[in-house]
Amino acid sequence: MSLFEKISDQATTLTPSERRLVENVIDSPTTAALGTAGELARAAGVHEATASRLAKKLGFESYAAFRDALRDEFIATRETATRFEKTIAESTSDTILGELAREETQALGRIEEFITPEQIAEAAQILMSARRIFVYGYGNAEVLALMMVKRFRRFGKDTHQLDTDPRGLAEQMLGLDSDAAVLSFAFRRPPRGYAALMETAKEVGAKTVMISGKSGALLSPRPDRLLAAPRSGDQDAFQTLTVPMTICNAIVIAAGLTAKQESLKKLDRLGQLIERFE
Repeated sequence: MSLFEKISDQATTLTPSERRLVENVIDSPTTAALGTAGELARAAGVHEATASRLAKKLGFESYAAFRDALRDEFIATRETATRFEKTIAESTSDTILGELAREETQALGRIEEFITPEQIAEAAQILMSARRIFVYGYGNAEVLALMMVKRFRRFGKDTHQLDTDPRGLAEQMLGLDSDAAVLSFAFRRPPRGYAALMETAKEVGAKTVMISGKSGALLSPRPDRLLAAPRSGDQDAFQTLTVPMTICNAIVIAAGLTAKQESLKKLDRLGQLIERFE
């Protein structure tokens, strides 16, 4: 079980101070992996004892063991991010566009610190194996939900965008069963209806995939597959959809590879139908 999965398992038991520590770890895992319990605690504005208590709550004998787990998961993948950081450090721009481009590059360069190719492949397999796919995006995530609906329909999958209205969402859930999969998004906080959606999926045996920002490890109930990576920008200010959209695109490509010949046939047929209808 990965460190983030352990955090997710304990999400409902974390105190406010422990949650602040977790958010710091999720935001800068390599910094936490190289620092001391005192340094992590100071950065989060909590007592040092909280770091040791959190480590034990997550199943580690000591904070040192917790830090070792962080090193094992994140230090090995640091090389790619370091190269990106060097490129960013050598670039200068006083424009909004330039600043945004640097932030996006930095965030994209860190994706592999948080999400592995295997996790992308697993998420794609879940969605391609489902008889029906339901996609739920609330607020800004609606545009990503719509994109994924269109992408998977092009593979010939029976795909539906879930309503954000509670009554409409409840009605659509009548079609959820063990042959279905739910793809959803959560960024600053769980979207409205998240807990009910996860509980309903679990009741009927439907698989769930979640794409989220750095708060993903604190989601409860936990989805079957969680793909969580920090977005660019200030957590308390403007943030973009570049990182989650990149994750979406990776899933789409991986999905096409899981059934390459069938996917190509569907896309060829789609081209024929577009010509006919146009």
